[in-house]
Amino acid sequence: MTRTCLVSESNLFRAGLKHILAESEFDVAFEAGSLCELDFDEICGNGAESCETLVLVRKPPDIRTIEPEIVQLKQKLTDCRTVILAGTLATEQMAISFAAGADGYLLEEISSEALLESLTLVMLGEKVFPSRLAAMLSGASHAASPSQAQSMPLIDNDLLSRRELEVVRRLAGGMSNKLIARELEISEATVKVHLKSILKKLGVTNRTQAAIWALNKGVTALPQVVRFQ
Repeated sequence: MTRTCLVSESNLFRAGLKHILAESEFDVAFEAGSLCELDFDEICGNGAESCETLVLVRKPPDIRTIEPEIVQLKQKLTDCRTVILAGTLATEQMAISFAAGADGYLLEEISSEALLESLTLVMLGEKVFPSRLAAMLSGASHAASPSQAQSMPLIDNDLLSRRELEVVRRLAGGMSNKLIARELEISEATVKVHLKSILKKLGVTNRTQAAIWALNKGVTALPQVVRFQ
């Protein structure tokens, strides 16, 4: 079971999440109206800093108001995963969330099944975000003027191998390593090897940055919508 904390000013919102998580591996052990109200010592039991914990936070109108608390949370609970639940998709707000240390950014309209699957991926070390982001970035790329398009070249064929490009297209669509492996009929270990190479070649540190970078370069995303809303 994964120790889970629900953070929202709305009692009704927390009650709804608690009902969704009731029959899952996510054990709701703590609830709070804000991140400031979380008692780190209580969450960790005997005060140990390392304890596997998931914190679900309902995003306030401006993520900047809780940005310091997210940073502190990640520092205090070293084995903690944090997911932001937002009412709308605002790319700037999402970027701030990830920069502060969040592990996921999901929309409140997400289905119960997709939410549980996304949270499971987060606990496995994945970064999760709405598949709608892929459509937004892809649409923005296609809508660029000819002069803008010329200044934003596609990925050089010499930079990524054909197989790496196939991986990054699915990565940009929000697929997990398991789904990429299934689609390409290769092992998850092989996907991880390709991913490590992709991150190095693109000069980024995680799969979320790689996905956004690739989409901004005009790579066509191949989304797996079952993962997200």
